[in-house]
Amino acid sequence: MSVTLLIEQLLNGIQLGTMLFLMASGLTLVFGVMGLINLAHGSFYMVGAYATAAVSASTGSFLIGLTAGMTAAALVGALVELLVIRRLYHRPHLDQVLATFALILIFSEGTRWLFGSSPLWLSPPSWLTGFVTLPGRPVTRSIGWC
Repeated sequence: MSVTLLIEQLLNGIQLGTMLFLMASGLTLVFGVMGLINLAHGSFYMVGAYATAAVSASTGSFLIGLTAGMTAAALVGALVELLVIRRLYHRPHLDQVLATFALILIFSEGTRWLFGSSPLWLSPPSWLTGFVTLPGRPVTRSIGWC
């Protein structure tokens, strides 16, 4: 039993490490290629998540909600690029940090204004629920919104 628990924890650690690596390398790549410090990446993720939850709840379809969330995040990202980010490319890094941090506050308060302070709950579809079986022990799949 302890070997199975060790394997389970090892897989959890690999999953978390991979996720942190992908986020860090993505931010490094964006800064390295664009030369811009954009702290508002999480805000675009939040827009997509709230759009997914709202559309999924109103339509009853997770896939429609997921498509709407990706579309909303892409559109908001493009709009922010056109209105704010383009003006920051040749500005000092401190201006970039302050402007994108202001975007975080604007998106946070705008989301609270639109959806309220309570979180939106979204049940995963049946094809994302269930167990993954390690030798001798079923492991529940963990998804971020469960």
